[in-house]
Amino acid sequence: MKRGFNILLIICAALLAISCNKGKTYTDMLKAEKKAINRLIDKEGIEVLDDYPEDGVFKPNQFVKLDNDVYLNVIDSGNGNRPVLASTKILCRFIANPLLGDTTSFNTLTESNSYPEEFTYGYNTSTSGQYTYVFIGEGLASALAYVGDSAYVKMIVPFKRFTQQTYFNTNGIPVYFEKVKFVFEK
Repeated sequence: MKRGFNILLIICAALLAISCNKGKTYTDMLKAEKKAINRLIDKEGIEVLDDYPEDGVFKPNQFVKLDNDVYLNVIDSGNGNRPVLASTKILCRFIANPLLGDTTSFNTLTESNSYPEEFTYGYNTSTSGQYTYVFIGEGLASALAYVGDSAYVKMIVPFKRFTQQTYFNTNGIPVYFEKVKFVFEK
């Protein structure tokens, strides 16, 4: 009887050890993201505004925090043409810097051999481009509620605002878009 109890105890201990996940929890990823974003804000001297400027003009280091936790700075709001939900095809080029993990910069804005990311406004999933399905999601597309064709913006996008099951979303990595250009496909 004692031997059977010891075997049962060993099996329970083994199951407990196996079930403990040593990976990051969602809460751990949120805490790391908050620290990374705050470091960037301090490093770049970013001023976070509570409200979108009434005149729509941002200083170079001013960002507004949108309702979905994306930080937005409008460099140029574009030519006045606004996107139509579920209809306008967007060509997007950017310089993106992940704030955690491998912080290799991605540049589709000035590299001559790169392709723009293409998506339809409202669906917000990439249909073609150099990094198809990696960068495009609710976060990057949220700027289009404020800007139009040929716009330039800067953004800080939390990991939860990327499409699910993408690298940044599943690994808890926020991204600083140093510069984004949106052009409407004609």
